[in-house]
Amino acid sequence: MNSLKKILIAFIVFAAIGAYFSTQMVAFFSSLLPKGVILVAFSPTDTFISVATIVIAFAAVLTAPIALLELVRFVSPALYEKEKKGLMKLLPVSIILFVAGASFGIYVMIFIGLQFFAALAASYGVSNMWTLSGLMESLAFIGIAFGMAFQMPIVLVFLVRYGFLKIEHLVQLRPVVFIGILILSAFLAPPDALSMLLMALPLYGLFEGTLLYLKIFNKKDSKEAAKNAEHRNP
Repeated sequence: MNSLKKILIAFIVFAAIGAYFSTQMVAFFSSLLPKGVILVAFSPTDTFISVATIVIAFAAVLTAPIALLELVRFVSPALYEKEKKGLMKLLPVSIILFVAGASFGIYVMIFIGLQFFAALAASYGVSNMWTLSGLMESLAFIGIAFGMAFQMPIVLVFLVRYGFLKIEHLVQLRPVVFIGILILSAFLAPPDALSMLLMALPLYGLFEGTLLYLKIFNKKDSKEAAKNAEHRNP
């Protein structure tokens, strides 16, 4: 119950901060719009609901690390000491990767995706009148999707460390992973080759970086095991 209280209090505090700065946040998002695009409201409550969504999303994002930490503390009594240490090491890395992935996805969407869709509408003679809720939904979708996709290193490390996969298998799966990343990027990115490559290359770079990390880590484990064997059998 104490953990839930902490999470709830943190959420309320961050929501209050978000509500206080909501005007500035809306102004910030408006400044990112391509030239010729204006934000409109199609109902009396449209703006209120959109701003409330921004505030809730702001509070949820900032509360998430606290909630994850409390979750780790809750399950830690059921874990071995080695598992606890491993989980505590992975938690901050997971948060950093999620923020990096979400930020990267939103950055590409804002500076390439929105420009593309605005130009596409203009080419058909359609006026670019977007709602704040529609804009936020698009940015939130791409942010969450890439934040989750950037969790790939955590998943791979977990699978290898606990014996579900071998490094050799991952090396063999390189072509499959590359094609899968291209398909994912084609689905998430605006429909042009540049956007797809901008999203695919960092993801594949993460995969290769994870492979390198696992190989180095595996060598260290092998050396430690060999040393322990020497001590046991002098």
